[in-house]
Amino acid sequence: MFQIPNPLFDLAGIMCGQFGIPFWKFFLATLIGKAIIKTHIQTVFIISVCNNQLLDWIENELIWILSFIPGFDSYLPTLTAKLHSVKEKYLGAPPPVPSNIKDKWDFSFASIWNTIVWLMLMNFFVKIVNATAQRYLKKQQDKSLAEILPDSTHS
Repeated sequence: MFQIPNPLFDLAGIMCGQFGIPFWKFFLATLIGKAIIKTHIQTVFIISVCNNQLLDWIENELIWILSFIPGFDSYLPTLTAKLHSVKEKYLGAPPPVPSNIKDKWDFSFASIWNTIVWLMLMNFFVKIVNATAQRYLKKQQDKSLAEILPDSTHS
């Protein structure tokens, strides 16, 4: 699953570094938070959203609770009818697409954002490779320079 960069998480990392929190304490807290807590919350959410029986039960409970609000019970039948039509629209099978029609480019906000994020990631990767190569070249040059120049301490 593609995730959007979270600047608040980056800020938390910077602040932990600024206040001298040890790396392993920050790393373990991040690992527990992301790998255990966040993953289970997302899993329960996705399972509950995709479970039609659970959604029907939640819908019936909400209708029952909302029926106690004075004046709202008269709007419930039209509201539930609209919700059911939206549900059927999104849960229904998409209409078949003829094979002779070419797919058009999708210039939605999500595709543009994903492209920007991928470009940023690729730029980051190129910078890491470039910095590593420059560091290696500097080590090689320092080693060659040390071999060429006589040591001034022996003179």
